[in-house]
Amino acid sequence: MRGKKVYLTHLQDGDAALLSKWQWDETFMHGISSDVFHPFQEKDWEEMFANTQSNEDFYFTIRKVSDDMLIGFISLTDVLLRNRWGNVGIGILNAENRGKGYGQEAIELLLAFAFDHLGLHKVRLQVHAFNQAALALYQKLGFVQEGVNRESVYHGGKWYDQIDFGLLQKEWREMESRKVSRFKKEFC
Repeated sequence: MRGKKVYLTHLQDGDAALLSKWQWDETFMHGISSDVFHPFQEKDWEEMFANTQSNEDFYFTIRKVSDDMLIGFISLTDVLLRNRWGNVGIGILNAENRGKGYGQEAIELLLAFAFDHLGLHKVRLQVHAFNQAALALYQKLGFVQEGVNRESVYHGGKWYDQIDFGLLQKEWREMESRKVSRFKKEFC
């Protein structure tokens, strides 16, 4: 799955070592985990990615198109094929790679995979209320707030809500259709 800035692919040589190193970055981990993260060894990362496409869990690395550099990972997990939904997770490793649109494009690629390839009806995700950048991104992508797990995340000496979001296939298709319409108006 390839976009203009990033592409999603399998784990490559050396990726597990880099992911193992980055799991100790507190800023990175607070964005993706609501509890103390189990310290994964390289073999744990390799096993997680090896189980990709088990029809339940799909893990991809995020790499820059420009230089093939690993900048993160994205997943679609707990996929239920009968009910046609799954959970999205994403992590961008280095602060210098955040806020540049890489995460947005990676999520858009994963949504296309989920809705077009797997035929899912809905994707879900959870975000911590202190992660304002993620909240803004998910809303921009059309995710709808569906619930709040009040004061369930302890961060920096304070309690924060965990917010549940969902995006239906028809909502995503409507947004994609509007993008195409805007493009045609601007360039055709």
